[in-house]
Amino acid sequence: MSDRMKIKDIEGNAGQIQDLCKNLGFDLNSYLNEKPVKKNISRIWIWITAPLFFVCCCLLWVVDLNPDLFKILILFSLAVLGFIVFTIQYNYGNWVYSVISGITGLILLLVALEVYTPQEVLKKLEQQTTDKIDSN
Repeated sequence: MSDRMKIKDIEGNAGQIQDLCKNLGFDLNSYLNEKPVKKNISRIWIWITAPLFFVCCCLLWVVDLNPDLFKILILFSLAVLGFIVFTIQYNYGNWVYSVISGITGLILLLVALEVYTPQEVLKKLEQQTTDKIDSN
């Protein structure tokens, strides 16, 4: 009887496999327990929902709507923004991208709702940037 072993694509005796794992840094556990590949959400959804969000913000800013429609459009805009942030986080797994896209969307929404004017937003961003630079 032979003392040869076969584990997936690896073949050899016990000493060779032990040498492979200990001396060469091969992790047998991660090789055997492969994680399933995550299927990303298609990028086309970002390319569809981002302009949709922008159009919703423009409608909120420019068009004088019935108060009920206004509330529905605000909720729809928030839902679209949430979907965009979720898609970016799910596909790229980078919280920096997600936070930047979320903050940008909220700024657009606040400007559309006339909570801030574009000039006020730029002044706040400029002030925060100069404060960061001065503190360093």
